Parts: sequence; structure tokens; C-alpha cells
Amino acid sequence: MAIDANRLRTEGVYESQAPLGSVTMDLEEIQQLAAAWRASRKRCLIAGIITVLVGAVLLAAFWPAGVLLIPIGIGCFFWRSRYNKGVADGAKQCTAARAVTDMLNHDTAAQRPVSIRLALGAAKEVVSEVTLANRRSGKQRLYKVSWFRVEARLLDGTTFSETIDDLVRERSFRNPRGKYKTKTRVRSIVSLCFAYPPDVYGNVSPLAERLQKEIHIPPSVVLKQFAAGERQVKVKALVTKAEELAQATPMLALGVYRMLNLSRRLAARARRSKGGGQ
Repeated sequence: MAIDANRLRTEGVYESQAPLGSVTMDLEEIQQLAAAWRASRKRCLIAGIITVLVGAVLLAAFWPAGVLLIPIGIGCFFWRSRYNKGVADGAKQCTAARAVTDMLNHDTAAQRPVSIRLALGAAKEVVSEVTLANRRSGKQRLYKVSWFRVEARLLDGTTFSETIDDLVRERSFRNPRGKYKTKTRVRSIVSLCFAYPPDVYGNVSPLAERLQKEIHIPPSVVLKQFAAGERQVKVKALVTKAEELAQATPMLALGVYRMLNLSRRLAARARRSKGGGQ
């Protein structure tokens, strides 16, 4: 299906419930559109700066030209808003979303719908705000940005769901020279849930401790929460480096499925033993 370019332009949101192949093609198109919009925003900025500077110079030599060029240059700045900034700066999000769909491509039926929502430049939700005692006019705000959600039914009957939220820490203060400074740090929370069929995998909860050890992740990824129950496995990880966000989901999922497959073998062996005993 074709993406809704108007919604991307105004809201920065892509939302779909379609077969994975269609979703993958949409994400490829969004990546291309994001690159094109980023280039367009850069061209508008450069053109606006040059036009305003030339207009300012011409004001003294030939004022009618200067009066004409300066508004044109300012118009270039406003024209940038036609290209959604969140989409233009969404390379990290697009790459992470593509990594998830590439992973699911091997484990979902071709025509089974996948539900997905990708919000580029999503609104910030204020989590907390405190004063920085050691900084002049210092404040720290913590925001949550929920920008990715996906749900899919896998070939083995497992329902897979994932969300990715950014935690944005923004610190503002005045330095000793009185200049206002703002520093921003972004961390990502990746939350996965595997609602597995017990008739296939048995009860994985006795393997919870071993399952957690089987999850191998990059040094910049911190496992924050792990829960293995009789019907589902939940994993939450903190990703501190944006460039490793795309690797996080496949590596976490691989660790979970190592133990799910072990649990399946143990359950099958128990059924055979029970059947032999009878």
C-alpha cells in the first residue's frame, strides 16, 4: 500500500496493518523520503542564508534589490517547514524499524497482517522536571517519546510485540559568562513481549535464569527487565548508543528463542517419556 505522504508531512506518522512485504516496501519509501526531505531542508537553509546576506549587502548599493531579496530569503526559511523535521531527521528510527521487519520476514506468513506504527518527530511527554542546584538557572527535564510499536503473529503461533521509547534528558543553565546553554542526552528503551503457545514450547519459566544468561547484547545495551512466565516472555533493555539500536531487537529475540527452542525440546522429551511409560 502507498504511504500517506500528507500525514507524514503534517504529523510525521506512518501507521499500517498490512502484510509484512507491503510494510517493508513502505519503510523503504519512508527512508528515501526522509533522505530527500533532509536534503531539501538543507538546500532551503543555505539558499535562505545566502539570499538574506546578498540582500543585506545590496541594501546599501541598490536598495530595491535588497528589499526584494531579503523577504525571499526569509521565505526560504519558512519553506523548510514543508519538509517535516522529524521525518528528515528520522534515519535512526527508520533503520531500527527496518531491522525489526527484516527479522520478522523469516518468521511470519506472507499474507498475515502486521500492525505497525512509526512516529517520526513524536511529541515529548514530560516525565519529570527538577532544579539543578549546582548550575546557575539550572533545570533538568526528562521526556518520554513513544515512537515505535509493532505486533505480529509468528509462524510458530507466538504473538510478538515491541515498543521503542526514547528517554530524553534536557539540561539547561547559564554558564559563567552568562550565556544560556542546553545539553540533551537520548537513551532508548526497547520492550519486547513473546506470547508463546505452551502446547509447543511447554512452560519456559523454570528456565528463566538460564534464559537470561543466553541473551547476548552489545556493551552499550543494558538489560533492565526480564520476566519469563508460563505463557509469555518479556524483555526490556536500555540502549545508550543510537548506532546500536538496530542490533538490539534481533539480538534480544535470538536469546529468547534459544531458550524457547530448548524448552520445546525438553517438553517433547517429557511427552515421549510419558507416552513410553504408559
